[in-house]
Amino acid sequence: MAIQTHINVTVDFSKWNGNTYDLRIPNHQSIKYLLKNLLDTLKIDNHEGSHFVMKVKNKSIILTDNDRLIDHQITDGDILQVL
Repeated sequence: MAIQTHINVTVDFSKWNGNTYDLRIPNHQSIKYLLKNLLDTLKIDNHEGSHFVMKVKNKSIILTDNDRLIDHQITDGDILQVL
């Protein structure tokens, strides 16, 4: 079985700019680098600055700076809310 390097998720930026995106994202990057890349690609202003936190809404998991999606059983269809 091939190793899955990307997952299809919904990323909810409603606390920042009110938009929600259905995206295919890499699951091996840290939350910090993943969010920096998403902010740059989607052209979203980072109002908070230093901390990067996501909540997996359908699993009640909180992920921070150095956490990786692959280490926390985040899979296709999960909803990631940026806090």
